[in-house]
Amino acid sequence: MMPTGICIATPAYEGQCSIKYTESLLHLCLALSQRRIGLSYVHTQGSFISAARNNAVHYFLTKTSASHLLFIDADMSWRTADMIRLLNNAELDIVAALCPRKIYNWAAIAKAARDNPALDPALLPLYGAEIIGRPEGPMPDAAIEVDYAGAGIMLVARSVFDRLKMAHPDWVLTEGVSKGGHAYFDGGRDRGGGFLGEDHAFCQDARAVGARIHVCPWLRIGHIGNHEFVGQPTATGGG
Repeated sequence: MMPTGICIATPAYEGQCSIKYTESLLHLCLALSQRRIGLSYVHTQGSFISAARNNAVHYFLTKTSASHLLFIDADMSWRTADMIRLLNNAELDIVAALCPRKIYNWAAIAKAARDNPALDPALLPLYGAEIIGRPEGPMPDAAIEVDYAGAGIMLVARSVFDRLKMAHPDWVLTEGVSKGGHAYFDGGRDRGGGFLGEDHAFCQDARAVGARIHVCPWLRIGHIGNHEFVGQPTATGGG
């Protein structure tokens, strides 16, 4: 099931994004337009990622009627067909990509090259990708449920924010551009397990109000640093 409307939200540190992100976004917007999916867009700036995400959620909830918020960080790249498959899981509460870290396991790449002499060299980076939050075991070609996911690429149903607001009416922001809104993202809260990043804390809070979290291993995601670090969990047995 596709969303009836999508608000794409991009936290962009210092207002910058990569050309790979821009190219991926243009192709995705064209594909959504062809499918007559309602589309809006917001970008937020600043070095404090929790505030940037909260500002994006506030815009989504107060300025749009979209059914889903799609976080895409400014250093992501993706294939349009992969993203459309993710969006076709809009009946799920939260569905996200498994993104690679900005690092390669060169020993794993070397082993893949030795073990598979006929392997296309263009595929070697996939064997060295270190995937953030990758579950153990073989990766199916389908959405799988997990305890948490990163928000680099994450689709969230509006109903998830509604449930969180009802459960935590005291999470009100008292300053900033989203004053009066809610602090849905707030990394570092004490939940008995030490420090949590803002996306993992959000997932824990969402699960506490009954939301379920899924990831889509088929996405081939680029994570842009001084290089495009590419990962796709279903492409190899490792990661």
